[in-house]
Amino acid sequence: MVVGGPAAADTAWATATYQQAEKLFQAGQYPQALALYEQIIAREPAAKLSYCRAGTAAAGAGQLNKAIAYYKSCEALYPDSLLPRAELVKLYQIAGNTADRDRERNGLLTLHLTTTRAETKAIGHYIRDIFAVGQHSVVAWEYFDLAGDWPTRYRFFVIDDSNNPLFSVALSSSPQAQANAQVILGRPAKARIFHLDLQQGDTITTLKVFEGEPSYDTVKPLAIRRQDGFPLGGPIQGRRLGDCSLGRRP
Repeated sequence: MVVGGPAAADTAWATATYQQAEKLFQAGQYPQALALYEQIIAREPAAKLSYCRAGTAAAGAGQLNKAIAYYKSCEALYPDSLLPRAELVKLYQIAGNTADRDRERNGLLTLHLTTTRAETKAIGHYIRDIFAVGQHSVVAWEYFDLAGDWPTRYRFFVIDDSNNPLFSVALSSSPQAQANAQVILGRPAKARIFHLDLQQGDTITTLKVFEGEPSYDTVKPLAIRRQDGFPLGGPIQGRRLGDCSLGRRP
């Protein structure tokens, strides 16, 4: 039975507890860190960043539903930040909830397009997905804008157990490909040309060419199938699935 109202706020306690939770998180002790973030939220509901960190810790502990719930709170608390929306895109992707994934992604893209905050506009990409392929991990970036000399929409980094990149696969749309569309397609292009490229060191091999921009769901299986036939894997369990550095206050 609860007697009286919520415990009185104690910022000094919250700060010390937050710092302890961060140490546990950095050590990979996600359930223990989550328990402390949740203590802060229960005792000091105004400690906004703890909702975001609780989402990150829950994701690291493999508690996707709880992670999503906390990041939805984080999104409401930080309406002008891209990071909670980006985390929700990734978490819904991992959970297989494509409808909510697409809704959050649309909100993310709209916010990046319409924001008046220079620091938000300057963010060029976000981590859209993390998954396993065979014995390796794959981290997928999505770029907001097709900009630069070699514009890229998605890049899949295949990494080893020490987080060293082995190779990457990128969906790009280069001016060179557009200029050579007649040769590539055998006819004039009716839409922008995209190409999926395997990059290993200084060697780039084109795996597939698209007329028009393909969806992420079209590109993902092609990107990770490669020439040696890696099978599709499931989500990485027990790994850090994201971070939400929105400030210093717990």
